Amino acid sequence: MADTVTDLPAKPQIWPDYDAARAALEKGDGDGIKVAIIDSGVDISHPSLSGLTLCDDIAVSCDRVSITIEEGGGQDVYGHGTAVAGILLSEAPKVQIGSFRALDSTNHSRSFVIAECVNQAIERGYNVINCSFGCRGLPRYVMEYKEWVDAAYLAGVQVVAACSNLDARIREWPAYFPSVISVRSTSCDAGEFFHRENHMVSFLARGERVEVPWKDGKTKIETGSSFAAPVITGKIARLLSGLSGIPPGAVKPLLASLAQPS
Repeated sequence: MADTVTDLPAKPQIWPDYDAARAALEKGDGDGIKVAIIDSGVDISHPSLSGLTLCDDIAVSCDRVSITIEEGGGQDVYGHGTAVAGILLSEAPKVQIGSFRALDSTNHSRSFVIAECVNQAIERGYNVINCSFGCRGLPRYVMEYKEWVDAAYLAGVQVVAACSNLDARIREWPAYFPSVISVRSTSCDAGEFFHRENHMVSFLARGERVEVPWKDGKTKIETGSSFAAPVITGKIARLLSGLSGIPPGAVKPLLASLAQPS
């Protein structure tokens, strides 16, 4: 005889009021929200970062045999991560940032190094993970990315990823997973962001010719989805800081409802 499954009461979900969500997006500052930047490191000495103190600062590397995890030393080996941090702070000035260095001095990485950085961020209790990069390669890489994307989803962690700079229809990972909040760049005002229904890469934000901090105290004018992703990450941090108890699964559709249609 088959076992009888007893119906359990459904766990109540707190679905936010739209007006409250709009107010949170407009007034939130990211206070209390932890964002992991998986990138090339963050140069904490850069004047634009205003004496930033990182929650975590680790560098993950490999020697073809084993993975090494060490202190990041407040350094950026390329400049890209510092740019991402600067954009994020302009959106959510009180957000708590952790730097997880996966990219090297040539702005490249390995999939298992990225996975280790993400897993470290999940274990350390980050709310949002910013991935201003993408992988387009062999099918086996898809499952390697899916493993940690699924782990983040189950842990209630939001993953924001940049899409291909060539064409948003090109499948890159992690941007092309449905649970990921995927972003491409556009030319618009700093505060604007957009949503396109029925697209794998559905969010658009400013990423065309933006001035960003770079390594060694420099600034650059850059264009690309990499610089649009932290805009959306910052908006999520604002939303989460202003709305307590929002279910993780509600963040992406709620953000879509708050965006301008594209």
